Amino acid sequence: MKKESDSFNRIKLKNKIQGMLEDTLSKGTVSIIAWLAVTMILTVVVFSFVLVLMNLRPDNETGSLSLIEAIWQNFLRVIDPGGLQNDRLWGYRIVSAVVTLLGVLIFGALVGVLTTGLDNLFIEIRKGKTEIVKKDFTLILGWNPTIFKIISELVISNANHKNKKIVILSKNDKIKMEDEINLRINQKELLKNFHNSLDGKSHKTYQTKIYCRSGSIIDIDDLNIVHPENAESIIILSSEEDREDINTIKCILALRKKAKKIITEIKDEHNKELMDFCFQNEKNQNILYIPSEKWLSRITAQASRQPGFSVIATEILNYDNDEIYFSKVGKELIGKTFKEISLNCVTSIVLGICKKNLDKNNLKEIYQTEMAEGKLSGIQKNIILNPYEKFNNNIIDGENIGCVIEEGDELILFQSDDGYPEFRFEELKIEKFQWKSGTEDVILPKSKTLILGYNKRIYKIIDELYEYVSVDSEVHIIAKMDKEVEKHLKDNLGYENVKNEDITDYRISEKEYIEEKFNLESYESIIILGYDDLETQEKDAKSMLTMLLIKKMLEKNSKSSLKEKSIVIEIYDEKNREIVELTEVSDYIISDTIISSVISQLSEEKRLYYVFDELFSGEGCEIYMFSADNYIENFDREYTFKELSTIVANEETILLGYRDMDERVEKKNDYGVHLNINKNKKIKLNKNDKLIVLFEGGNEKNKKKVI
Repeated sequence: MKKESDSFNRIKLKNKIQGMLEDTLSKGTVSIIAWLAVTMILTVVVFSFVLVLMNLRPDNETGSLSLIEAIWQNFLRVIDPGGLQNDRLWGYRIVSAVVTLLGVLIFGALVGVLTTGLDNLFIEIRKGKTEIVKKDFTLILGWNPTIFKIISELVISNANHKNKKIVILSKNDKIKMEDEINLRINQKELLKNFHNSLDGKSHKTYQTKIYCRSGSIIDIDDLNIVHPENAESIIILSSEEDREDINTIKCILALRKKAKKIITEIKDEHNKELMDFCFQNEKNQNILYIPSEKWLSRITAQASRQPGFSVIATEILNYDNDEIYFSKVGKELIGKTFKEISLNCVTSIVLGICKKNLDKNNLKEIYQTEMAEGKLSGIQKNIILNPYEKFNNNIIDGENIGCVIEEGDELILFQSDDGYPEFRFEELKIEKFQWKSGTEDVILPKSKTLILGYNKRIYKIIDELYEYVSVDSEVHIIAKMDKEVEKHLKDNLGYENVKNEDITDYRISEKEYIEEKFNLESYESIIILGYDDLETQEKDAKSMLTMLLIKKMLEKNSKSSLKEKSIVIEIYDEKNREIVELTEVSDYIISDTIISSVISQLSEEKRLYYVFDELFSGEGCEIYMFSADNYIENFDREYTFKELSTIVANEETILLGYRDMDERVEKKNDYGVHLNINKNKKIKLNKNDKLIVLFEGGNEKNKKKVI
């Protein structure tokens, strides 16, 4: 111990000072600034005492300096060497010169350290490693092509709200992220279009502040930078490389205890089942898994059976015009029936109701059975779409009232913004009209469908198709696929119904597909899918080339056109929408856009998950387009939208809008789709026009064919 003490004492003073200096410098910019400031103050004070004690003055005319005055004069010499020229007496000049020289060294070093510290601060800010100190923001974790659509939807959603914020954490460079967002998203233009869509209503709009940070979404330290516990909702985006949801699952595990709400897309449904099993005993149900494959397959299948359906689905899911809101009922609505308020709501379509207290024993037996099987999760959350078909004992004086509105209930509305709906209660007598077509005739026809292209959703799409057609319907596939997939499809659909060929090969398309088996004219609907193993732009290019070949063959061999066929094309990049719109195809499924819209809406209102799940899952309510002559006989007169809504409501169905078939290829008129129309507006329908309804058809179907 004594030897160690002697060894320390033998260390030179210079080396000790160097060690102390190194410790000081290692503490960073603030420590250096503090030491330089102390040194400068000591220099000023010490030499001020020298001036006072030696009674030194700048000239003979000046009296003796007080200590305060001496400190001030020396401080001026430190920051401004030009003051020396006013000194006349040599004693004062010498002290001032020494103070000035020391000041140049110390103050110069201080300025240099401050400059370096600010530079380092700016570098740290550019690195995106500074903490987020905001609250109540939307947090987006990860980066993929859907992020731009998500941000755009959130900007429109936040347009009526001040001080809304979006925080993004991604492994990308902060400056690069900001540049891409500014390049792809023009908030002023988005808000201008949003304002124009409000039918001339005066609304003040607000921009959304966007903050970017760089880091890994699976690194706890990087996650702490954005303080996820302060976020209103968290959106987790999976990268294209994360095909097995590994990063998404780890991120969920890290956040599930502290996050208020998590919305994420799980690519593999088995992983969702695993996560549900792991968290089944937890009361905090704050994680929403979007079954994107299931919903996209359902929309694709419906669009192939109902031309124009993709336009309706896109309109419902995005914020561009109308969207779905939950709104608490006012006192004036308590005690009224669902039918009364739905028919007299001028500004909105009332899709259903969220009951504060739901007597599940009053539900029809089929719904109680499906709930017991784990289906219709929305009803388990007291969310009822189209109450006409779901309750027992809801017939009063021969009229289905849906249900009675009670205190604490919320309406599920389809409207242009999140304001309170407008009601005008007027009695309207409509003569009873007998529905012309039976449910089975409308929903389960025999059909023949051709699928061109292959991706992993093809199996779900085929399953969903058989929800809408009879079991003896045919599905044919022409696609380039590996041998294992080919064998599986042939075993289930028939050897002769599957061709392992690339239709974009001109030799094949010209020679083989004009034969009877794959005669394009014989198909009621054609679905074009993108290939999983191709890049986004290559997928879309191949799909569009396929579409052009079909157009050529139809016009060449049968003298028909694309608009006379039900053709659905799947594209992945929204920028390619304009290219597709140049053709006569109105049904295109932009996969990333649909999922982005869903994520954006769920980040604002998580209960919408149960609404979308019922609309796109096959159980409960679905959206259908039925011919107008199924509901009305007299096409010589005009009907108000309220009259049409009443006629449809008498059939225990909710009217959403109509499709003008003369406008079905006109983009400027949304391909003829008109939703949420003012109840007093008059409409002149033709027999071939379609009424768009919320129809309870999911429980009357035959057993589907599953592959």
